[in-house]
Amino acid sequence: MENLIKNNSIVLLIIIGLPGLFAWLLTSVNRQTKANLVNHYGINSQVYCGFLGIIIHELSHLVLALIFRHGIQSVRLLKRPHLHPENETADDLALGYVNHTWNRHSLYQVIGNLFIGVAPIFGCTAALLGLDWFLAPGLFQAIFKLADTPGQPQWTASWQALTSTSTSWWQLLLLLILTVTIVIGGFDLSPADYQNSAIGLYSTVGIVLVLTTLLTLIGITNWIHTLVTWGLMVAIILGYSLLVSLVVMLITHLLTNRA
Repeated sequence: MENLIKNNSIVLLIIIGLPGLFAWLLTSVNRQTKANLVNHYGINSQVYCGFLGIIIHELSHLVLALIFRHGIQSVRLLKRPHLHPENETADDLALGYVNHTWNRHSLYQVIGNLFIGVAPIFGCTAALLGLDWFLAPGLFQAIFKLADTPGQPQWTASWQALTSTSTSWWQLLLLLILTVTIVIGGFDLSPADYQNSAIGLYSTVGIVLVLTTLLTLIGITNWIHTLVTWGLMVAIILGYSLLVSLVVMLITHLLTNRA
């Protein structure tokens, strides 16, 4: 019984708890970044400064909605918000949207809501890593040196990868600009995103508990070690996104306080 509780706790922590924690942290940090901009430069500043992130945010929702076979009603990857809605039902403060429907009798589609809701966290992280790979290969290699053996991070090898690969100034400048636009516009999950995720949360937790219990009872537990390794790798990669987000928040705070 003790082993059963332990295994279920570990699996839930990695599959649900870890992504949920980073989603909350990234949303909180980047919501403050947007607030810094809006309070000093106006409501549209979040669009001008974070347009790329907004597009990636909505594309992430769209891709996962298609994977989970949801019906796509309407999509707008980027829009300027308006303080005065055109009608009572208009969500004119939204920076983009993906309206989708699902079959409430399909467990697959219901569970999909959880992953669709948090998709921008992983979509924007993937975009940041893609930029690193293209514009700063040393940084990309350094991150994955740490993530490759998360139980025993290769700090020395990571530092060598970061410092031994030369990158021109224009690549670093372009990486900085694009990274800022992704961070400002992409990581902030809206209340609607959280509500959408909650729809699939209980079903996902139920399936995880049932499968983990069955596999534990029949003695198949080797996969949990692999899952823990994967979870640590995800934590390192999402930790990179959180670090970048904190730096961007600090920069916007300093800039807006001077304004």
